[in-house]
Amino acid sequence: MAFLLYTIVMTEEIVNQVKQATDYQKNKQALREKIVTELHMPFEGGLFHLTPSLMAFVETWPQEDLFLEDVYSNPIPINRQKFMDLARERYQSVMNDWHVKHQELKSVRKV
Repeated sequence: MAFLLYTIVMTEEIVNQVKQATDYQKNKQALREKIVTELHMPFEGGLFHLTPSLMAFVETWPQEDLFLEDVYSNPIPINRQKFMDLARERYQSVMNDWHVKHQELKSVRKV
């Protein structure tokens, strides 16, 4: 009888651990989707999805003014320095927020 109770308790504990791990993965994915949305930045009438590759492209462009394709496939004239100043600030803010929230998710997970 004691063995049966022990087995039931252990099974419930395993189920709870699996559920927590699954919840963690779901919450982690939901957080990532939210962060991706926050990485969109309006600029000069366009909407840009900030990625390291986009920022590197703009940063290394040799001229100060250029046309950049936004998420709606529109060519938007931008000033490289103004764009980069806002992009860096936005990107770093969103990444910091993501890191803090991810750490919170990890601390809740006990698997």
